[in-house]
This record gives sequence, C-alpha cells and structure tokens, in this order.
Amino acid sequence: MKFKVFLINLDNSTERFTFMDEQLKQLGVEYQRISAVYGKDLHDTEIAKVYDPQTNLQKYDKKLNLGEIGCYLSHVQCWQMIIEQQLDYALILEDDSILDPALMTVIQHINNLSADWDYIKLCHGRKPKGIVKSIVLDDRFSLSTCLKLPASTRGQCVSLAGAQKLLATAYPIARPVDIDIQFWFEKQLRCFVVRPFPVIGTDLDSDINRQGRRTNVERHHLLRIWQKMKFELNLLKYKQQLPSLPKIQK
Repeated sequence: MKFKVFLINLDNSTERFTFMDEQLKQLGVEYQRISAVYGKDLHDTEIAKVYDPQTNLQKYDKKLNLGEIGCYLSHVQCWQMIIEQQLDYALILEDDSILDPALMTVIQHINNLSADWDYIKLCHGRKPKGIVKSIVLDDRFSLSTCLKLPASTRGQCVSLAGAQKLLATAYPIARPVDIDIQFWFEKQLRCFVVRPFPVIGTDLDSDINRQGRRTNVERHHLLRIWQKMKFELNLLKYKQQLPSLPKIQK
C-alpha cells in the first residue's frame, strides 16, 4: 500500500509540533509535516478565489472566520498531495491530538480492508453519534457506519478516491471542514468511523479561535433551524445509501 502520514501544523505553533513529533516518534511513525494555511495571512484576492459569503450563508448559519478558511485550505493541501502522489490513502492528523498507542494497529487493520471506502474518521466531536452497522477489527476496535458523522478533523484516513471527491466539492468553501464532511451525501463519500477513537482532543486552545472566536460570530438563528431541518431530512432520504462495510481481506 502506498501510504503516508500528514501532520498539519502552523509554522508558529512550535510547541504543538514538538508535542506531536514526540508522540509520533514514540510510535515509530514517519510523517510529513504540512505547513498549515494561516488564514490571517491570506489576501482578499486569495480569499475571494476560494470563499463566497453568499454560498456560505446558503449552506451554513454564520460567516466563516479566517481560521476556518485556513483550516479548510490546510486539508485541501493534504488531499492534493494524496492525488499528486497517487497514494492509496493517507492518515491526516491535526496538531492538537493525543494518539492512542494502538493507532498503528488500527492503520494495519485499515490496510487489510477492501478498498470500498473513501474516508475513515478516527476522532470524535462533542456529541456521541449513533452506530448503524459495525464489523469487529480486533478485541478492542470496530469499524462502523454512522448516519451522522462525528465532528472534528483531528484524525482521519482519506483514500485516493476520497481525496478526489473531497477536492471536487471543496469550492467555494461554505462550511468549516469538519461540518462539511458531515454532509457526506452531497459528496457521495463512503464514510466510516473507528471506535473507540484512537485520536482524541487536547485542552489546547484552537488555532482557529486564535484567529477569531467562533462563538463571537453572529448566528442566523432562523436560518440555522431551517438548515438543520433540511440536514435531518436529507439524512432520512439518504439513509438507504449508507455504504456497505468494507470486507476484511486478511
């Protein structure tokens, strides 16, 4: 399998880099650091090429801040590298992650799966999500389908086919990247979740929040209610299109 590990890290976040580097070295993992896009460094013309405020408010209930745009573009860099290097898949990590010592065991299980997947989430959001179907990977980990995907993009595996689908639907950026992937049905993404999560969050302050607090942005409450209703209806509509679980080949 052609496989790489990408670590997304801002150039000025040296403590985070050291934190992740030490964990990855302890696990014996070779990785490539991806210099994250710092949203505040983007010129207006650069932002206009990838972000449209009108499309943003059609699909999300508040204006994206520069950190959210930069975060999305950082993941785009990883998807582009998967395609350019023709990787079978990559493990993409953000630099505010605690890695389970068994993370590479999970990766070995993923190596043994048939190629019938685009995106495998290894991290959780704030709210637990229900499982639809599962297969056992070993005496600890399982792979599941979820109608509602967990938020957060701290850790995920993205296949070549998944990177192509994600890149094809990336622009104009309309939602934070973790929320956008929850709309798997718009992208025809075959998404799965590993449990228990081998990548978990830290109490480090978000680099996105350092560029503009999400909670301080004006929310359009009626728009939020309408969008949430549409999302729930679409989940019901596309429930029958949830992908079959990959087969374990070895």
